[in-house]
Amino acid sequence: MSTTWLIELMAAPAALGFALLFNVPPKALWMCGILAVSGHAVRKLVLTMDGDIVFGTLLAALLIGIVAELWADRHNQPGVIYAISAAIPMIPGKSMYQSVQALLGIATMSAEADGTALLVAAGVHGVKAIMIVLALAFGIAAPLLLLPKRGR
Repeated sequence: MSTTWLIELMAAPAALGFALLFNVPPKALWMCGILAVSGHAVRKLVLTMDGDIVFGTLLAALLIGIVAELWADRHNQPGVIYAISAAIPMIPGKSMYQSVQALLGIATMSAEADGTALLVAAGVHGVKAIMIVLALAFGIAAPLLLLPKRGR
């Protein structure tokens, strides 16, 4: 097993930390960790096959949302307690940081300097971050809207 795939296991502690923060029942914690790792693995698989991070995030969020809803129906709990904490480690912090860093670079430039490259970088990273967050939201919400309601 390659060491680059080991980073996917780090999604579990992050998801468990947020699950504890959101008072997820202790019996449900392990499923939050499994969903986080599987979601990260799906996104990594799409990226490994030269796919787009937004598409990979959408597939990962759909997997998390579907499994969370099916598991929640089986255990008579809301699926949100599994899905949200599992998806939070996929929030695009790096893209958000790069966007803000480019904007701060523009703010500290002199009036004569050309900030076109920084402005383009801020826009590209900002749009990428927004699209990833939208993919997460749609992927988690889609099973709620599309799966038949069983006992809800």
